[in-house]
Amino acid sequence: MDLRDIKVTDSNGDVYYQSPDVPVVCTPAVASVGATLMKTGQTTSYRTGDDGDLEKGRATDFLTLASNNPFGNTNRFTDELGGQTYTNDIVIDWSTYDGSTVLGYKRTLSATAVVWNDAIDGALTVSIGAFTTGWRLPNIYELVNIANFNLTSFSFINYAPFNITEQYLWSSNTLVASSTLAYRVEFYGSFTYQAKTQLNKYIPVRTFTVTGTTLS
Repeated sequence: MDLRDIKVTDSNGDVYYQSPDVPVVCTPAVASVGATLMKTGQTTSYRTGDDGDLEKGRATDFLTLASNNPFGNTNRFTDELGGQTYTNDIVIDWSTYDGSTVLGYKRTLSATAVVWNDAIDGALTVSIGAFTTGWRLPNIYELVNIANFNLTSFSFINYAPFNITEQYLWSSNTLVASSTLAYRVEFYGSFTYQAKTQLNKYIPVRTFTVTGTTLS
């Protein structure tokens, strides 16, 4: 090594030496702008190349994360204390954790089926323990993300910790082509839209701030 060489550290932490007579070209690191979609949960294959065969997506399987959540376990779903007792009927979905926030669902349905506006209003007024505000009606993606497509029942959220057999739930999305219609998720495995005056049940969702193992 020539003593005149310049010490250079790359983005991986590797060190090498560059002669001052040769220009150093620096390329800025590209930050990640998203994450791979979650697995659908389907493990049964019906032919080569289908989802049950390839099982594409993030996580080890539908219920198991590829790395630990902040509570030090690989459970995708926990309660707000990191366990799986669900005393307050709050289900935290760690597949949505971005390092500072995570989605949590109220795992019990609304008591009755209601029109879309009442579903939005009802979700906004939910209060559970210390979590007295911030609840809302989930959007389509937030509902479909918890559907397990390997289930043989006609409700793809009929698994622990949800165990919901309801087949239709309101989402917060309106059909842009006709504002009198809103989307509902059909847990047969699809979603459609219907008049906002129709009746469906709903589950609220909330974005939790994560500080260590404390959720707020």
